[in-house]
Amino acid sequence: MRTRRVKNVAPMLDPGDPGWASVPVEQVSMMSTPLAMQPTPYIRNSWEGREYGRVEALEVASVHDGQQWALRASWRGVSPAGKDFPDALAIALPVRGKPLLALMGAADAPIHFLRWQANKSGAVSQIATGIGSSAPGPALACSAQARAKGDRWQVVISRPLGGGSDIAPLVAGRKTGIGFAVWMGGNDERGGIKAFSIDWAELALDA
Repeated sequence: MRTRRVKNVAPMLDPGDPGWASVPVEQVSMMSTPLAMQPTPYIRNSWEGREYGRVEALEVASVHDGQQWALRASWRGVSPAGKDFPDALAIALPVRGKPLLALMGAADAPIHFLRWQANKSGAVSQIATGIGSSAPGPALACSAQARAKGDRWQVVISRPLGGGSDIAPLVAGRKTGIGFAVWMGGNDERGGIKAFSIDWAELALDA
């Protein structure tokens, strides 16, 4: 997945900004997380035989301006208002080592997540070191803007380039991995009940 260098990311934080029309879009395949990977017997038993993780693909585009990175993700599945759980999107980036995305990392190979929820403003930073280990992540000036267009979400998540501590490194001219998770709140999806990209995709940032 190429991250194109642009003059200024700021206007593109709006998911409807016309600048996105000239950025190549890539499809990311998604699948439902296996019940065997859920952290408790209660979750596994209560979801046995129920359909979840219905989002089969994301359309993703990525840009940076040497200082700031922004990614726009779009998918079909806007939940009706008034549901108990929100629609949500998380972007995963490896911090160090060789974490397994499907296992949400390990103690010596953490994964940094940027998460957006439809019922909250902005994005939050989270860190994971294994299944069921998600916790508040390092302080980071991340943001998110979203709009529902028909039955599709368009969400732009942004953060500065660089790295440090448990912040996943993003450096112009270099490559890293990227992964995704999507929750359909209208289907009561939360926690490990979601659609996800089972393995890392390559994210290459233009120099």
